[in-house]
Amino acid sequence: MPLPKVDTKDWEAEIGFYQQASKTQIATRAKNLKMLPHSYEKRMRERGVLRDAKTPAIEPEVQTVYTPYPKFDIKPFKSPKKDRDEEDIVIVTTDKHFAKVTESYNIEIAKARMGKLLDSAMSIINLHRPIRKAWVFELGDIGQGENPYQGSKIGEVECGAFEQVYEVGVPILSRFLTSLAGGVGEVELIGVSGNHGVYDKIATKGTNWDNFLLKALESSLVNQRNIHIRTPKEFYQLVNIKGFRFFLIHGNQVFAQQGIPLFAMRRKMQEWYAYLGGFNYGYAGHFHTGAYDQVNSHADYTICPPLVTGDSWALEKIGRASSPVQLAFGVHSEYGRTWEYKLRTDKKFMPQKYDEPEGVITQ
Repeated sequence: MPLPKVDTKDWEAEIGFYQQASKTQIATRAKNLKMLPHSYEKRMRERGVLRDAKTPAIEPEVQTVYTPYPKFDIKPFKSPKKDRDEEDIVIVTTDKHFAKVTESYNIEIAKARMGKLLDSAMSIINLHRPIRKAWVFELGDIGQGENPYQGSKIGEVECGAFEQVYEVGVPILSRFLTSLAGGVGEVELIGVSGNHGVYDKIATKGTNWDNFLLKALESSLVNQRNIHIRTPKEFYQLVNIKGFRFFLIHGNQVFAQQGIPLFAMRRKMQEWYAYLGGFNYGYAGHFHTGAYDQVNSHADYTICPPLVTGDSWALEKIGRASSPVQLAFGVHSEYGRTWEYKLRTDKKFMPQKYDEPEGVITQ
């Protein structure tokens, strides 16, 4: 079918249609004329007819049909509180083994990791303010010690116990605690002693390098009125924070069965729970790996990862390579332990990404 003849009423109507038509309408008109859309538009241009650029093409209105559906009871977001509830922060640090030498650990790396831990703790304090007080749970094996039967042989340790205490441990921990004290009202370190601090099997209970280090730390901070060091009198410490009990041990009191510490740890925790008249949360180190379990329906316990890495003991005894992760959490006067963080202290041990598109993986 040809286009209408010029100077006819049909031609005038064709011009009006073309100048106002949408792309969809033009395609339909071209089909009726048995033309392709571009051929139709070319023929109109050849006759001197241009589309009206000032008048937008009117697309046909899309009719949307809604299917009736039950009304959802959608809960709106509440506006954030202007005044947050005050909490305390607890930082759990363990198994630093200062002066231990492995392919991925030495004194300088330990300093850097403690610096990273401090940066993370400061960020969390600012994020969760108001923070009344910072508690530091020091779960033992601060220094590597000197016992050759515990990996302190020549080539596996950078310095002796005296240097570990006065030249490494005290300066690093003093900086950590005094820096925290600059951002909160009070800092309290609760310490237990580890097995690497034991000088000899026949030594008395108090003769432990961790105890010497904590006492030296206390002396170095004697003029810091808002920092307190609590040294252990037993193998454990029982701490009350905002009405909730925290039970702290190093963990060497528990012997792993078939390389798995959880079975033996749960049984020991249940016994200690009964002996102490109950607690809410238990924390231990020693095994150079992280784990969590229930004591009963009222309490749980956490085995905390170490700061040291590359120590063959964990790989031989537990079958797991350690990762330098330390813990932090909040304590609320009503809810007890609230938010929790696993603080990675070394970027070399960050989780590795997979090189694949984001979304659901189909096999």
